[in-house]
Amino acid sequence: MQNQNRHLAAILFTDIVGYTALMQQNERLAVAMVKRYTEVLQMIVNSYSGKILNDYGDGSLCSFTSATEAVSCALKMQQELQKDPSVPLRIGLHIGEIFFEDKKVFGDGVNVASRIESLGQANSILFSGEINSKIKNNPGFKSVSLGHFEFKNVDDPVEVFALMSEGLVVPKKDEISGKLKAVEKKFPVKKLMSFIGFVLLILIAAIIYKNFSGKLIISSNDKTIAILPFKNISTNKEENEPFCIGVALELQKKLELLGGLIPIASQSVEKFRDTKLSVGDIAAELGGIKYILQGNVQRDKNRVKVFVSLVDVASNKELWSDNFPGEVEDIFSLQENIAQQIADNLQIKITPVEKNRIGRVASKNMAAIDAYNDALTSYVKLTTAIHPLYWDTLTSNPKFYAEFRKTLSLCDKVIAIDPSMAEAYVLKGQTYLFSIQNWNAQKIIIVQINDSITFYASKALEIDKSSADAYLLLSKRYRPYHLRDFETKDSTLFYLKKALAINGNSFDVNWKLGEYYIWRDPEKAIRFSKKAIRLNPVSLWTPYAYWDLGMAYLGFGEFEKAELYCKKAIDQSNNSIVTIEVARGLVINYLHWGKGDSAIKYASQYVTIEPNFYYEMAEAYCNLKNDCSKAVLLYEKLWQRYEHSNRHRFAVALLNIGRTKDAQEQIRLSIIEYKDKNDTFSYDYAGICALNGDKEKAMDVLRKWNWQWGSIYLIQHDKLFDNIRNEKEFKELIQKALIEKTKLREKIRKLEERGEL
Repeated sequence: MQNQNRHLAAILFTDIVGYTALMQQNERLAVAMVKRYTEVLQMIVNSYSGKILNDYGDGSLCSFTSATEAVSCALKMQQELQKDPSVPLRIGLHIGEIFFEDKKVFGDGVNVASRIESLGQANSILFSGEINSKIKNNPGFKSVSLGHFEFKNVDDPVEVFALMSEGLVVPKKDEISGKLKAVEKKFPVKKLMSFIGFVLLILIAAIIYKNFSGKLIISSNDKTIAILPFKNISTNKEENEPFCIGVALELQKKLELLGGLIPIASQSVEKFRDTKLSVGDIAAELGGIKYILQGNVQRDKNRVKVFVSLVDVASNKELWSDNFPGEVEDIFSLQENIAQQIADNLQIKITPVEKNRIGRVASKNMAAIDAYNDALTSYVKLTTAIHPLYWDTLTSNPKFYAEFRKTLSLCDKVIAIDPSMAEAYVLKGQTYLFSIQNWNAQKIIIVQINDSITFYASKALEIDKSSADAYLLLSKRYRPYHLRDFETKDSTLFYLKKALAINGNSFDVNWKLGEYYIWRDPEKAIRFSKKAIRLNPVSLWTPYAYWDLGMAYLGFGEFEKAELYCKKAIDQSNNSIVTIEVARGLVINYLHWGKGDSAIKYASQYVTIEPNFYYEMAEAYCNLKNDCSKAVLLYEKLWQRYEHSNRHRFAVALLNIGRTKDAQEQIRLSIIEYKDKNDTFSYDYAGICALNGDKEKAMDVLRKWNWQWGSIYLIQHDKLFDNIRNEKEFKELIQKALIEKTKLREKIRKLEERGEL
């Protein structure tokens, strides 16, 4: 076992407050702010003999051997960053034991320091009682206790102190929020229902319908609104909790159908269910929205009353409120009435098409609705759980397979009760998609499931022609590799455009369009990805949109922005599988950028969990560090774990250490692989030909290559092409492509400077 090197350290966490919102509102200022912060961080931490253990872009983890040095460093940083241009930083400190494993830092001390930092505000320095005991006799420091706090995943309460000095903010205790334990409820059943409500919000927020407004960028004139989770004030709260949750979610769907509104996705709003934050703070965390809708629901048997209140964030004044009583079976009409009233008060004109859509009733059968909620709960439990290895099959994991079958069965129950409920067909198709999208499956199984997905999505569209989610489902179906780039009737883009035309405010649609355009049209990718982040700024899935944004910038050599967004994706992720996926984007960016040490550093943090990082590490050692012996060892480790593609990459390293026979076998297998998937006009196939001595074929492929995914930068140090690197035509092709990418980079920079992107 690797030596963990445990030792006691003073730990310092930093975070730029409001960075997410600023990035959405003024990207240039945000980037400039991060650059200034990074310069100050490196300069001052070094001057106080500290170490930067992790740099998250808009935050960091540092360690010191002395509590006094750590607090002195924190104070100096705040003083420096309050100078123009100022950076709103919060800092948390603690003393604890830390250790390193695979070059990654662990320990309770890290956990506690992170929790303390989360309580802070801009220009504040908070620290634990352990830190305070070390500095309390130092006349240069004055502190005040904020009280004891119970943090998530921390057993005992922690007393937190604030440093008092000119220019520093001391938070008021009643305004503090952060990574605290949730307030315990009296009955376990309530906790269960709260969980059910949470998982329902995650999924149902994705099943929304709205007429396309034609806007891809949200301006300061847009009417942004968030619906906070409604409170359940029914007599029998446990029994009526799913219904009360559904009232708010259905209202969310109807508001998203109005082209004049920009509703924030429920996934991002759910975190404020039991919050003590003010309306202004909530709005700021959601990117600077204008309106917030609050409400409660009371149900007694077949009677229901909904109360709603619309608040203007800027003035913190209620614009309108009202009670809406009615019968349970008329709940959809009641929600339509509420949506109409909100639109009237915000002076939003509802078009005839929008009016027709917000008037749609999914079902009048309450048994079907209850069964659908059960199916949703099962589906979210299935899809949000983390399975250990991507190369597992679904049937190899009994627990997941049982949940998969259960979800399908519950969908069938809904359809049996109410065959006209389009949402149930969509949900069943989504469940089938999960079984091949997240797990390995044989080709014959993929074909069969693909047919099922098509059937259920088509059935939903027969019932509801405006089901954006059915079109989105069709866009996600598996297609053979050689068909993915063609805009045929069955293509990804065709169905995504259909979904967008119906629901331009769907996070999923914008996210997937951003993903689609990453390598095809970076300008569009940036537009759609930014829209997705604006719609859903702090959810489980938001890191993927940041990753897409980073990869779009990588495509035309804007490496610093690519690095920034990839680090933001990692920082925002609280799911290990998501973190691994977005971390690969950061490593890939460094490989294209030519930063071998950085690629190796970040790949090494995740390689014990995800073997694909052996591949990236091997690439860095082979092409950037010129250490092909090390690369061969890493490639061999990768193939010991599972059958990876791109054997020609392995062949390059083998050739460079004299294992010619082994290299030729890897080249042979790679040629077969690329011909089997009809991918003989790609960058890598050109590299295979060049490596194999077929210079003319390599050049023929490169002449037709469009230099997507930043390949023009990778090729400049890619050993695959060493055999043709000095050819005149090769150099001319590279130079021409670089000029085109430079033009695109300048175009996008100008669009950003004008606030048009």
